[in-house]
Amino acid sequence: MVGLALPLDRYVSDEALRPIARKVMDGERLSFEDGLALYATKDLNGLGAMAHHVRQKRHGLKTYFVQSRRLSYTNICYTQCQFCAFQAKPGDPRAYVLSADDIVKDLSDPKNRGVRELHMVAGHYPKLKIEYFEDLFRKLKAAFPDLHLKVFTMVEMGYYAKNSGISVEEFLDRCVAAGLESCPGGGAEIFDAEIREKICVGKKDADIWLQNAEICHAKGVPTNCTMLYGHIEEPKHRVDHLLRLRDLQDRSIARGKAKFLAYIPLAYQNEDNELSRTYAIPETTGAMDLREIAVARLLLDNIEHIKAYWVMISPGLAQVALSYGANDLDGTIIEEEIAHRAGAKSPQGLAKSELARLIREAGFEPMERDNLYREYEVEAPTLA
Repeated sequence: MVGLALPLDRYVSDEALRPIARKVMDGERLSFEDGLALYATKDLNGLGAMAHHVRQKRHGLKTYFVQSRRLSYTNICYTQCQFCAFQAKPGDPRAYVLSADDIVKDLSDPKNRGVRELHMVAGHYPKLKIEYFEDLFRKLKAAFPDLHLKVFTMVEMGYYAKNSGISVEEFLDRCVAAGLESCPGGGAEIFDAEIREKICVGKKDADIWLQNAEICHAKGVPTNCTMLYGHIEEPKHRVDHLLRLRDLQDRSIARGKAKFLAYIPLAYQNEDNELSRTYAIPETTGAMDLREIAVARLLLDNIEHIKAYWVMISPGLAQVALSYGANDLDGTIIEEEIAHRAGAKSPQGLAKSELARLIREAGFEPMERDNLYREYEVEAPTLA
């Protein structure tokens, strides 16, 4: 889909979508009921056309990626999320905790050359306190002053603040002073209380995630946001989740300090975790993955960037998602543990040249970015 010249509702075959298409053309905000209709429709192409219209209006053909590195400082976790295959307990042969020196040494490897962003999330380990993170961030910034530090899910931040005996506000202030610059959006899962009780009982209070995100924004720390889909939730739970994110973004924008930079739908990975052993949950399908991208683009009218996270949906489908509302393919990543432990079939990482090729091949313009979406043009490949 490139350049939708006709009125948008001409691309829609489902009569229930036509009034929504007119709202989209007029730039009107969609309602909860509209969200349910987007999930109910069988007209995936019409849904994609609406999302692509919004994507093109906002970003044209520009499609972003970042040279990034994923790293977890520990996999020891006491929270026991039912969908997680990454967590380990002390004594488990897989268990590890990395020191600041370990991480600096790892990042000094030539494979990390060109990385602009370090994305760190990890387990909830009682032995780690604020002093560990202050030491880690200071040493990372001393060794790599230009490396952007994007660390902590909102639940992780709350856990380590409490574990340190201080408020989230003090924990965040001290981390920022040591070098923290933004936060990723994981840990949101699904906000509905009943679903949360079944999939992440150790972090069942969704208000903690929302409150901590709002604290970050109020203090000028930008974050991302996510939703875990494709397990035991229903469309009404997804719409509720997205609209809570939209409401929080409204408040953050009004405050004018920081906000959600991007939204990332995360496809549930159904291998080697308690949730998949309790319920018969099939893998998400391509149609489901594309629908999540498109619905997000349409409902989250105040979040600028929608990612197609290639790690969870595959590089090929992420390409297609660029025509369903996504304008960001995430990053090079280099090494990814969490999704792959749960069965992700994608590569561990993708080279910058491969990400640019995927974007160009899909008919879009690759733009390298940093975490704050400052742009760096990508040179077109030359013929030998």
